[in-house]
Amino acid sequence: MNRISSLVFLVGMCWIDMCPADGVEEFLPSGRLALGANYWASHAATQMWSKWNETEVEKDLVAMKEAGMTVLRVFANWAEFQPIVEIHTAEGGEDKPRDTRMFLSEERRADTEAGFAGVDERMMERFARFCDLAERHGFKLIVCPLTGQMTVRLFFPPSFEGKNVYTDPYCQKWSVRYLRYFVGRLRTKKSIAAWEIGNESGIICRTEHHDMPEVWVTLMHNVIRLADPSRPIIGPDGLAIVEEKPWNAMMLGRLSDMLTMHSYGMWGNVYLDDMRSIRSMYFVSSQTTALADICGKPTFIEEHGARRQEQASQEHLADYMRGMLWNAWDADCRGMLWWCAFDQTGQEIAPYDWKEPCVELGIFRRNREPYPALIALKKFAAFQRALPFAALPKARTDALFIVSDPDVAKSSYILAKQAGLCPAFQSTDQPIREADCYFLPSATGRAHLSLRNWRKLKERVKEGATLYLSLNDTYLDKLEDVTGVEIDYRDAVGETVCCRGKELDFAFYSPVRRKFRVRTAETLAKNSDGSGVFYVNHYGKGLVYTLIAPLEAIFYRTPGKYATDACRIYGIVKPVPRLVNTGARDVIATEHRFPDGRCGVVVVNESATPYDGRPVLSEGWRVTAALTDDAEQATWSNGRLRLGPTSGILLMTELAGDVER
Repeated sequence: MNRISSLVFLVGMCWIDMCPADGVEEFLPSGRLALGANYWASHAATQMWSKWNETEVEKDLVAMKEAGMTVLRVFANWAEFQPIVEIHTAEGGEDKPRDTRMFLSEERRADTEAGFAGVDERMMERFARFCDLAERHGFKLIVCPLTGQMTVRLFFPPSFEGKNVYTDPYCQKWSVRYLRYFVGRLRTKKSIAAWEIGNESGIICRTEHHDMPEVWVTLMHNVIRLADPSRPIIGPDGLAIVEEKPWNAMMLGRLSDMLTMHSYGMWGNVYLDDMRSIRSMYFVSSQTTALADICGKPTFIEEHGARRQEQASQEHLADYMRGMLWNAWDADCRGMLWWCAFDQTGQEIAPYDWKEPCVELGIFRRNREPYPALIALKKFAAFQRALPFAALPKARTDALFIVSDPDVAKSSYILAKQAGLCPAFQSTDQPIREADCYFLPSATGRAHLSLRNWRKLKERVKEGATLYLSLNDTYLDKLEDVTGVEIDYRDAVGETVCCRGKELDFAFYSPVRRKFRVRTAETLAKNSDGSGVFYVNHYGKGLVYTLIAPLEAIFYRTPGKYATDACRIYGIVKPVPRLVNTGARDVIATEHRFPDGRCGVVVVNESATPYDGRPVLSEGWRVTAALTDDAEQATWSNGRLRLGPTSGILLMTELAGDVER
């Protein structure tokens, strides 16, 4: 790290400590789900500022407002806002920088604050005007000044070509000048609710050193804080859980007031099942929940979208939107911004005429005609406005999941919800938090646990906590004493694991065959050959449940597995009586307790199969109201609940008569 970077890092860290977060709850309060989109103008996309058309932009704003949107994420095309060029001189054959001017025409920078920052004041005037239009139409804005990447294309100032923006001192100097001027120039605009460095800032350059992201983000965030200490700063997106990753979530959480998820099912294992399956329905809420829990910062869905042509019809995408919004609200995800507002069909500019990008990701067509998914969003916005309370209380969590892998976290979330549990998460790198039930799912090797954390976890179990482990060639210290079983043999032949016991009957394929010997454990489920599969062992005052294969990891990379009753394993580990029991694995009820003793139960059908049944209520409880976003899809009448595919309902319940609360 060079001396300049070291200095700004040290100064920056001091400033971070001095400046607490401001305005987070005002911007995206807990218990509500703000709805919106990532916005480029429908007529010009990434060229909206150089091809500014106020009439077209205002028409866009009107269309989005009528759809129930209140939050927009907007971008300053960095190449257009800071169009600086570097002029070099030749001295002794060396190419050295001599002057920085504006535009490819090499105009001298004006003797103004904008000129000092290398900023095109015309672009700033247009952005300021946009902020005024947004205020007129009631929008809150997330503003991204250093937008150097968009839809796989880079948008750097010309003088940055060939340089590493993160580490090059020239780039750092001009980035600081631009960011300071931009934020200072617009900080009086009431529509701006939060700042963000840029778009997906972790991928705009090559990360050459593990510590570089912390240095660069610290510098950029503190420039913003100095220019405008009144608004929250949103950190770069992502769920990189372990600290070995340079852009890890815990580092970004320490440096930011809020965090975000950019969630797209086309990358990874989401499309293994129908878009209206529980795997897809919990895709964004599971990641957002894990990130918020691990980092301890408010977290929202900043980007989410779908390539419709490969995934689902327009009607089914609308079904997905409905259920996904219910799950995001239920999980306190605070906001969901679709990528993006308008299709970019017909744009013959880079990157839209390249072979990689999809140009039909909008929730509107380019002519502002709404897609069916937008109608679902609009209905959910109206549902929230009509609620008889200001905010939905957070659900109480039942177990703590210690994770290092994002896919294992998502898989665990699905299984937990199917079992009637509300999961909380922490990273394997963090000190073990207090809980009465721990899950260490798909524990690979030492499960990414330090010796200190493994000791602490064992101490908690000895004191009376419950621990669940699913093994994946695990070699934690004294594991045999903890689990009460020891390995007999292991090979890579593979086998179908049939998990059969008193409450269990399901099977899955494991590429590794493992056989164990019992020492002190009790066998709860056996394979078809009679060998043990699932065990429980007394360890001190606590219990340890052990599954011999990495169920969560296997399920997430295998289609159709969440349609089994494997979730019952979680229910055995942590049985939780529920106020509303639907009797259906994928019709899931989550309880939200109000201070006055009432309980709001969010019930969502996480599948494409309609539900028609009579849920069982805990003794003494009654439903006093049933609220939904779509009365054609969700009804409650005389104890009978009907839910269409991926639909939801809020059952307001209370204790009847003199029954003790």
